[in-house]
Amino acid sequence: MSISNCKQCHRLYIRQQSFYCDSCRQTQDRHFMEVRQFLRTNPNSTVLDIHQQTGIPIAKLLEMRKDDFVPFRR
Repeated sequence: MSISNCKQCHRLYIRQQSFYCDSCRQTQDRHFMEVRQFLRTNPNSTVLDIHQQTGIPIAKLLEMRKDDFVPFRR
């Protein structure tokens, strides 16, 4: 067990597997599911398309793309 700062909110938490605290991880998971669902019905969407339709901030989408969390069209 180690203590770390959350990548999103910077609060201290006991790190187990994720770089996010429980609260931010739940938000991250919710965003992932939204993006995944959107990409299923709109597979050729860009980051801007996803942002406009889901309301997820572009910075968060780019972070997800950088972490290879979600495949986006370039």
